[in-house]
Amino acid sequence: MTDKIILSIPHSDDYTDFLFLTAALTNKRIVPMLDPTREQIAKESDHNTLVLRCLNIHEVPGPGKHIVSADAASRTVKLLSRYYLSADGTVDAGRADMARAAIASAVEGILLEPKNLREAFRLNFPLLWAKRRQIIDNPQMFFVFSGRYGTGPDWDTPVPLGAVLKAMEDNPETFRLQVTGGCSCTRKPMLIDFEETYGYNTQGNWTLYTWCPECHSRREIHAWNFQRSDVCALRMTYAGKENDKGQGLSNLTIFDVIDAVR
Repeated sequence: MTDKIILSIPHSDDYTDFLFLTAALTNKRIVPMLDPTREQIAKESDHNTLVLRCLNIHEVPGPGKHIVSADAASRTVKLLSRYYLSADGTVDAGRADMARAAIASAVEGILLEPKNLREAFRLNFPLLWAKRRQIIDNPQMFFVFSGRYGTGPDWDTPVPLGAVLKAMEDNPETFRLQVTGGCSCTRKPMLIDFEETYGYNTQGNWTLYTWCPECHSRREIHAWNFQRSDVCALRMTYAGKENDKGQGLSNLTIFDVIDAVR
């Protein structure tokens, strides 16, 4: 899970440096650093920090080519500076503004990728559960995208964070799961997430994530079948529809909610 991104910016030209430095000023989870040392990066980092090296590529974008590409796997952000910067150093201000916006969109896209949002939800679930009334009662928090989508005919419908918490609160018998080898607490652990497992060499077709509200232990369970998946997903979808007044998703993110309720 990534909840913070450092933009490591090797000096290229002053204007491109400026674009990287100012692209995401309103997002405190994105930290730009010009020519940082290893020590400076280490001071700003923890185990959930992704460091992206910002590269100035002296090319004009060709047909179908993006001005900016950000890739978490290679840990790079590539900017095609000839889009706004001519060979003699002349800057096209309008195109530069579009390049800056493209940098912000590409980098924020890594934080807001659905898989990353679900990992953030699982990691911070005890806090979100403890503050669920504050989240459920606040429409701006309720309709934050959880990283999940619906099921059946609603397979492409985003599920709000508040709907996930409301479904768990209203249907404890559905979202409690007892499996062998777990804790010995009096209440069954909560099922906080579940997802299908794809690819070869897996230990099952499903991965289930549980958390015990008594001893706070967490488990990641691999299973070949999970018959409760559709029921759980439908409960979340219905909770979202019951509270939907046509306002759409919130402009906040799950990271904003975590910061607000912490």
